[in-house]
Amino acid sequence: MKISSRLASFKYRLAYKTLLHINKNNSRTEAYKSEGLKLLAGKVAKLPENIAFKPSFTPKSSCIKAFDKLYIFISKSNLKKPKSERYDSLFHEVGHWLHFQDMPSLSERKVIWQGVNLDKICNDVSQRAAYDSKEFVAEVFKWLVKGKIFDEYIMNLYKKLKGPEVK
Repeated sequence: MKISSRLASFKYRLAYKTLLHINKNNSRTEAYKSEGLKLLAGKVAKLPENIAFKPSFTPKSSCIKAFDKLYIFISKSNLKKPKSERYDSLFHEVGHWLHFQDMPSLSERKVIWQGVNLDKICNDVSQRAAYDSKEFVAEVFKWLVKGKIFDEYIMNLYKKLKGPEVK
């Protein structure tokens, strides 16, 4: 294992634990997490144990895989969004979190992604979904959780990429 990889892993673990500690008594983040995970309960086989909340001035949420550890970071800016969009980032990042646990190899993903209809993906899913196969899976997952129904093309691609099952 390279030193740079160890340092990156340490950085994410430290950031995650620090943010968990900073927000441990924050009723707003606890309510967001509780509500969001309740919306996901019963729709997926597994949920993350915890979520770290980043300050609002860092609007980008993320899911990081550092070796065998997965970290979900949600921006507090999501707490202020309208109810219809409030949990979109959470659903998207949980989609990554689930996908990272059973994702095809990079070479397999490249083969599957090669020649996909990016215009269709932009129109039917989102522009973000057309970025790459991992974003495609997370975006489709988010929309499935929200009740959107996709055609056979999108769902076949999602299944080939081992997108997480949504009940």
